[in-house]
Amino acid sequence: MDIILQQWLPVAISVVIAITAAVLINRERQARKALEVKFSAIEKVLKNSRLQHESLTKQFNELRTGSIGMSNKLVDMIEQLERVEERQNEIAMNDSGGRLYSRASKMVELGADVNELMKECDLPKAEAELMLSLQKSMPQHYRR
Repeated sequence: MDIILQQWLPVAISVVIAITAAVLINRERQARKALEVKFSAIEKVLKNSRLQHESLTKQFNELRTGSIGMSNKLVDMIEQLERVEERQNEIAMNDSGGRLYSRASKMVELGADVNELMKECDLPKAEAELMLSLQKSMPQHYRR
């Protein structure tokens, strides 16, 4: 029995080692496949992230360009408004008749009637009545 055991023991050990090696190689292959699947998924996520980053960068640049354009347009409009206000003030200073109408408008706001407007501002009756009707028909937030 010792002879049989001595003859077959190396064979049995070799078979056990071969089976163990086959099982370990099979597990390693399965683990490698699982890692490849995970790696492929990560590559897809990375690719989508890059595409989204590029899209967001383009959108940001478009918004920035639009914002700069709007800012420049706003500066131009402010300058234009300032010129208009200056011109309006010049006209108001040079227009003596306009001052009478401004005064009449102020008097209407304070509750003056047609006769007071005619007397204080040297307005004809029709103009005084027109000022009163215009002032009363305007909404409150448009009045001076």
